[in-house]
Order: sequence, then C-alpha cells, then structure tokens
Amino acid sequence: MTAVMSAPAPQPAARPDPRAPWPAWARHNAGPLLGVLGVICWLAGFHSIDPTTLGSFGLLPALSPVLLLAYPLLAVAFVVELRTNSRGWALTLITACTVFAVYGLQPAAEPVGRLPVAWLHVGFADYINAHGAVLHNFDARFSWPGFFSFLALLTGASGLKDASVLISFAPVVLTGTAVVAVRSIALSVFGPGRIAWLAPWVFLIGNWTEQDYLSPQGSTFLLLLAGLAVTFRYLVRPGLLQPLPTGAFLRPVVPDNTPMERIFALGLVLVLGLALAPSHQLSPYMLAGLLFVLAICGRLWARWLPFVVLLAAVVWFVLGARDFWIGQLHEITGSIGDLSSSVNQGFEQRLSDNAGREDMLMVRVGITVVVGALAGLGAIVLRRQGKRSLTLVLMAITAFGLAVAQPYGGEILIRCYLFALPLFALLAAVLLNELLSAGFRRTWLRRGAITVGAVALAGLMLGDVAARGGNDAYVAFTRADIDAVQKAYDIARDGQTLDTVAAYAPVSEWQRLGEVKQASIESTCEPFPNPDPCVHKVHPDFLVLNAAQDAYGQIYYGMKAGWMTGLGDRLISSGLYTRVFAQGQSQLLELTSDLRS
Repeated sequence: MTAVMSAPAPQPAARPDPRAPWPAWARHNAGPLLGVLGVICWLAGFHSIDPTTLGSFGLLPALSPVLLLAYPLLAVAFVVELRTNSRGWALTLITACTVFAVYGLQPAAEPVGRLPVAWLHVGFADYINAHGAVLHNFDARFSWPGFFSFLALLTGASGLKDASVLISFAPVVLTGTAVVAVRSIALSVFGPGRIAWLAPWVFLIGNWTEQDYLSPQGSTFLLLLAGLAVTFRYLVRPGLLQPLPTGAFLRPVVPDNTPMERIFALGLVLVLGLALAPSHQLSPYMLAGLLFVLAICGRLWARWLPFVVLLAAVVWFVLGARDFWIGQLHEITGSIGDLSSSVNQGFEQRLSDNAGREDMLMVRVGITVVVGALAGLGAIVLRRQGKRSLTLVLMAITAFGLAVAQPYGGEILIRCYLFALPLFALLAAVLLNELLSAGFRRTWLRRGAITVGAVALAGLMLGDVAARGGNDAYVAFTRADIDAVQKAYDIARDGQTLDTVAAYAPVSEWQRLGEVKQASIESTCEPFPNPDPCVHKVHPDFLVLNAAQDAYGQIYYGMKAGWMTGLGDRLISSGLYTRVFAQGQSQLLELTSDLRS
C-alpha cells in the first residue's frame, strides 16, 4: 500500500563535533537528557502505597510531586526529540519509559494485584487447567473460553501455581504491545515521520479505560489491532488518504504487493478472526464492522473478508455460547436500539454525591472529549490538505455503534471509546503534527503552537495517571486481603458459601471454583446504608470484610469511615459469627456452627 505522508520527515540534525563544548552536545541530545531526568524524578519520587489510605480521589493524592513531575518531563522530552533529531532509538526509549511510568505505576507501588475481576479470571484459568474443560452453566464468560484456555495453557506450561502472578504484569505488557500495533497502523496510513510517532503517543496517554488488565478484552484488543495492522499494510489499496480511482467501488484496486503476501495476509486476518470468535463477546463483531467500513469505502481488496469474520462470530454464538443465550435471548435482544439504557448504565449510574468520585469521572470524560476534539480537528486538517479522511472518521464512528446494541453491564461506552481510540489517535496525531511542525513565520506563533502541543501531551498524560488510579481506594488490595481469602479457602468445605458485602475483594472464584459458592451480598440484597439486615438474611458461611469494601461504601453511599469494622464487631457480639482471621482492616468471619442451615 502506498503510504501518504501529511508532512515530510524531519531531517536529522547534524552531529556535533565530539571536540565541541559540552553545551553543543547537550543541545543535540536534549530529548534523551530530558527523558533521563524524567526517569530520575520518577524513581526518586516513587514509594510503595498502602491502598487502605486512599480516598475518593484515588491514587493521585498519594503520589509524590517529584514523581508527578516526571510525566511532563517525559512529554517534553518526546516533543524535543521529535522536533530536533527524530532518532528512532531515542523516541523508542522515551516511549518505553512512558509506558512503564504510566501503566507500571500501580503494579509497582501497590502490594498485590488489583481489580476483583482479574482474580476471577485467574480462577477460571485454574479450573480449566485442573479439569481440562469449562464449568458449564456457571458464568457467561465461560461461553467464550478462548482467553482462559490460553491462560491455563500458559500457567501449566510454565509451572506456575496459578496465573495470579501475571495480574501485575498485564497492563504494561498489553499496553506496550498495543502501542507497537498502533504505530504499525500509523506507518501504514501516514508513512514514516512525526505522525507515526504521535499516533501511538495519543493512544498511550489517552487510554484511561483500564481494560488492559488480565482479561479477555485486553488480549483480544491486541488481536483486533493486529488484524487492522495487517489489513492496512497488505489488503488496502489505495492508501486511506488517497482519492479513489474511477470504478474502485465496483472493482477494488489490487494492492501493490505480491500474491503470496496477500494470501498470507488474508490467512492471518482469518486466523485472528477465528481466534476472536470464541474469546470475547464484542471484539470479533468490532473487527468485522471495521472491515465492512473499509469494504464499503472501496478500500478493502478482499470484500468477502468481513463476512467470514462475522460468520465465525455468529456461528460461535449460536453453537459455542449456547449455555449463555438459551433461556435469556429476550434479555440479550431486548435492549437493542435502546441508546438511553447504555448512557444511563454507562454514565449516570456511576455518579455519586462524593466530590472526589465525580471529579475522577469528569477527568475521564474530559480526556475522552479532548481526544475526540483533537481527532475531529485532525480530520479537518486532512481535508484542508486535500486528503481523504472519511474512511478513518467512519471507522471511529462505527466503534460507537455497539452502544446502540447493548449496555453490556454499564461498560459499553468504555468499550466503544477503547475501540475508537486507535482511530482517534491517527486523526489527533495529524493536528498535533501541525502544531509541532509550527510553520508560522512569526517566532511567537511558532513557539506558542509548539507549547500548546507539548502541554496537550503532558496534560493528557497526567489526566491518564489520575483517571486510571481513580478507583484504587476500592479496587486495590493488601496482602492481608489475600491472606483472609486464602484462609477461607483452606477451611471451607465443599458447598459452603464465601461472601463479601460488596464485590471488592479478591474473592471471585479465585480458587475452588464450583466447590465453594462465592458472591457478594449486594448482588441479592441492598446492604447500604444499613448492611446488618442483609447479612442476617443471607448469612453466608464465611464473610470477608476489608478496607476496599469500607471505601466503596464511603464513596458511593456516604457511609462513615470504619463502618466495615463496626459491622464485624456487631455480627460477632450478636453471636451470629466468630472471627477466624484478623490482620489490619481485613477480617474473615465464620458463621456460628449451631446457626448453619
């Protein structure tokens, strides 16, 4: 595919004479030096974080100002290197450091793996590893077992006890790989140059969604990006920004590569589509939809390709996911076209009266709006340059079409933004490139445009750090939380119940899947603001209490700090429970033996 560049690649600056004074050498290497300074600030300001001390503003107030300074320094380092030398090795190192600084912060600073659902996925993989099959009629996610099967294979082959050790590594690995994929897509669309570096940076610092944890959506998103990268590189002709030749809608132009390359690319995209079908509920339909846009716009050479990808997803849904949809097909199809339901569950129900919680939500909304606005302005810039941006715009809009189909448990808007983000990043990079190229005659205009571009990158990065840690008061755990749950697994008998008040503890089927019944009381009874009646009504055999649930009650329902400890004390004094484990704010209560039903 012929690449179309929005601006010529900058010429590397002449290397200074090694015998020249050190200021000349420093100016030539200002980008890497600023990057090193950013890394030093990050390391100097880094410290471990106790999740029990976090409040409604999440991780941000617990971070050192020195560490926070590292993020604008890395953004400025990237801009300086991009404008002066654009050396691949320097930009790669700065980008790699930024990936770790943003996505490795929580895994490095917090004591154990975070997010309850990540521990649930560990339990799913552990069950498959132990039994060689899924547990039917247990959980809808088992109807798409591709990721869990791969995770089971990985842990079994590596000799790991379970996949819990991978929870902390997942965000850095998944996002780092996604950044590489977005750069590959940008190279196919724009060719080498500044835009091909700016696009992965917009993706990197605009991805607040936290879907890059140990999950099917995190891994299948990489497969989707890989499918797009291969398609753009080998199966699209002419380039996305070039005008279509006469008759291209009826007879697609053959890509400028060999038949073997096209056959290999087709086979690879088909394999990726087949791998997506049994691995995630949304990703295969998203890939098919994006391929349909390419076909409709006359860009895709093999126009039958999206039909095959869609067919694979539909066949798996009908046959492989039969346990999921039998008996509840109306619930699945009943919300099709109900956009208000998606908006209500995805945004309005996440609001609370807590100022910190609302501020964190506004940060996420703000990042989304800024990235979307940059993309829209980038599309206008392309049009003014005489290039075609309609295909990219339609692909980005298509990603939000899922919101019309399903609320997806209140997460559909988050998933839509994630699917659209790579396309937004391509368009936003065009605008940022215009700002950083700064072809204005007046010096103050040129410097002002460069400053605006650098500030936009730095601001998005700081917002991303704040947004990603905004929920850490109730989704991050301590070692004592793990020990409390482990104690329950050690002493519980088959068929007994292990519950939490709210679903914020690493309890979710982490071990003994199908043997010990695990749930949250909140899923069957409304425990807030008075949890005691619900606990007495449900009376699980074991009850886990921890600081994460305490913070959740404070942030969402205005409960007083320490309400969880008070609940435990009242349950014990009433004779309903006895305490079998206590460490810090983590407790495990066992139902009194003579009260068991």
